[in-house]
Amino acid sequence: MCYEQSVDVATETSPPGDQARRRVWRDYTRTESWPPWLRRTFTLLSPVALALAGAWVALTIAGTTQTYVGPLAIDVAFRPTLSGESVIHLDPVGAVVLDTHSGPVTLDISVRQVDLDGLNGYVDNPSSLAGLDEEITAGMQDVLVDAALRAAVTALIGGTLAAALVLRSVRRTALAAGVAGAAVLGSYGLTALTYNPEAVREPAYTGPLAAAPQLIGNAEDIATNFDAYADQLAGFVANVAAVYDTTLNLETFQPGDDTIRVLHVSDLHLNPAAWDVIDAVADQYDVDAIVDSGDIVDQGTPLENSYVRPIAELDRPYVFVKGNHDSVATAAAVAAAPNAVVLDGEPAEVAGLRFLGAPDPRFTPDKSVRGVPDEVIREGTEEFADDAADLEPPPDVIVFHDPSHAELFDGIAPLVLSGHAHKRDTYVLDDGTRVMVQGSTGGAGLRGLRDEDPTPVNLSVLYFDPETKALVAWDDLTLGGLGQTSAEIDRHQAGEDDGAAQGPEDPSPAPDLDN
Repeated sequence: MCYEQSVDVATETSPPGDQARRRVWRDYTRTESWPPWLRRTFTLLSPVALALAGAWVALTIAGTTQTYVGPLAIDVAFRPTLSGESVIHLDPVGAVVLDTHSGPVTLDISVRQVDLDGLNGYVDNPSSLAGLDEEITAGMQDVLVDAALRAAVTALIGGTLAAALVLRSVRRTALAAGVAGAAVLGSYGLTALTYNPEAVREPAYTGPLAAAPQLIGNAEDIATNFDAYADQLAGFVANVAAVYDTTLNLETFQPGDDTIRVLHVSDLHLNPAAWDVIDAVADQYDVDAIVDSGDIVDQGTPLENSYVRPIAELDRPYVFVKGNHDSVATAAAVAAAPNAVVLDGEPAEVAGLRFLGAPDPRFTPDKSVRGVPDEVIREGTEEFADDAADLEPPPDVIVFHDPSHAELFDGIAPLVLSGHAHKRDTYVLDDGTRVMVQGSTGGAGLRGLRDEDPTPVNLSVLYFDPETKALVAWDDLTLGGLGQTSAEIDRHQAGEDDGAAQGPEDPSPAPDLDN
């Protein structure tokens, strides 16, 4: 009775058309009902398809090797693709793409993070930079071999497991394993045969790194000069000592014990040697404060924030204003140092002097947009100058990265400190305001490694009267750039250098903005 009722219910709830369609589908999916040619094709292709699909899924899920190479934490993966290439991800600043081979596999390398403690070790010991490139090169070779073996085993297991779970046939599973193995060997073999080592000479960049060739220069030239540069870093500090000894014997102005001494630096551009030079000069000249007029980094990315950590170890106030290469994150990283003072439109009393500064209104580390918003820098300078003119009491020193429109500060403060041009200059405006443009204390950073004529390392010690707060003299220190061991000092007194250094007709033309 129950059986008949259940049949009746099923019959009532399932329309005859649905039952017929289900029977047709069930009969169609039975391979026994297929034509012989279709059964043979399925028997042959299903292990191949499952092997390839399983290998792809396995590589996606478990094909990444995570390890450290020098101070870098990296992920290395081999991905099946239609066209082969090598991609180096440097998040968040972009990626470098190299057309290294034609095999159906892409080498994917991602820099996951930087070991800050390890990186600081290289910054603290610049001489160790000489072996860093060799360490990374050797480490990468070992990592690539390990990653290739891991990817091969992962693909083989994935393809075999997929076939075993779906086909449930020992023979066809073995066929799938063979297909997976052949695919791995074929991909690696084709990659090796088509490998082009010259591809590293023609990289393609994505993201903000698209500006890298223009901002930094030819990578091959930098690599050629890097070892010589690393060997020379320690010599900078010795040159500073020689320069200081010279100042003690000068017959011109001699600062007194109460003279306010300020070290002016600018445009460090990530050069690790700059910190040793700054520290040595600050100690030997016993400066009361350090003023940095911007461009302390190159791209303004969070990865660069660790570069500014030595500020906290300088043991004296560090007054900073943001340049066009520095981001808001860069300024925040500087501000995290307990001795740092980041100027942002409000006056700050440091070492007995009243400083006023404002960040560069642009953020243009990408050279492709450099120079376009000239009206932006003028409008930003005008706005800052209007605010500075209303300040009571007036500032002793204005700090602004780009001196293109420094004439707008004329008469507002007796001294303007700037950078940006990578070339030292000083001139006096019509109403008596002196503009001091500092060269690059970082020797233009990596840019200093690309040119036959290296960019010198520039910084200056300024002497202020403790009563009037007026600039009375300054020492311009110049250390030779890459491949040079020169150390020079020029002492100037304010009364002797009141002429317009850039010419009487136009004392303040805009410097080259290509920096």
